[in-house]
Amino acid sequence: MMKPTLALMKPAFALAVLLLHAACDGTTQEPGTAANASKPAPDIVPAITQPEEVSEVAAPPSYEVAIASAAAEHNNAKKRCAAQPESMRAQCEQAANAAFAESREELDHLRGNTP
Repeated sequence: MMKPTLALMKPAFALAVLLLHAACDGTTQEPGTAANASKPAPDIVPAITQPEEVSEVAAPPSYEVAIASAAAEHNNAKKRCAAQPESMRAQCEQAANAAFAESREELDHLRGNTP
């Protein structure tokens, strides 16, 4: 004698198979054949390129970028000075400060508010 759950599963399985068969109509097609030929292929997106109007490589950096770079170099120089022996530290810091002051003077023409 059959178990009641197995008796219910057979008709449910048969019904599922019939529904799948009716939905698929039994034919298969390869991609790119007549069924898919009516749809136009999507255009291929071009590769991302840097727009030329964004920036020129040969152009000098803005004042903000240039002064930030100079300040970063100054901070790195002061860190190197801190690692020096006490006798050399004062001279090193003076040289770092002088180099930063010179850099600031050189960058004043980029500021836009020259007298």
